[in-house]
Amino acid sequence: MKTIMVLLLLLLGIVPAHGAPDCNPPDCPVVVDAQDGPVHEKTGPHAAVLKMRNGASWQDVQVSYRFVDGTAKQGEDYRSAQSGTVTIKAGALSAEVPYTVLRVTDQQRQFSLQITAVKPGEAGKAVAVLTIGGRR
Repeated sequence: MKTIMVLLLLLLGIVPAHGAPDCNPPDCPVVVDAQDGPVHEKTGPHAAVLKMRNGASWQDVQVSYRFVDGTAKQGEDYRSAQSGTVTIKAGALSAEVPYTVLRVTDQQRQFSLQITAVKPGEAGKAVAVLTIGGRR
């Protein structure tokens, strides 16, 4: 019955395409998604976002992460703690992981933030792609 209701609401355009959660807060599982970042065209401080998928939790959620080089290299193109843990406070929807863009070149360069553990809970979208844009 719930599936039929979601399909009907989708057809009517009332619910987004990803559908409604299959649970009612606070019974929803704790799932944290890493959000892809915008293209950074300037040097300076920025932050990757870790977001609760099913709404705020009633308890603190510890998210462990690590940065992984791609075409952008740690210490050359960006600077951050190699790995760490951030807390999404009870009642909050997200937390930020800081990093600094050190240089912008003619080519786009990418690196990623990978969720390595969520306590209590689990990672949904575990990898965020962060892009340093080329000069125009």
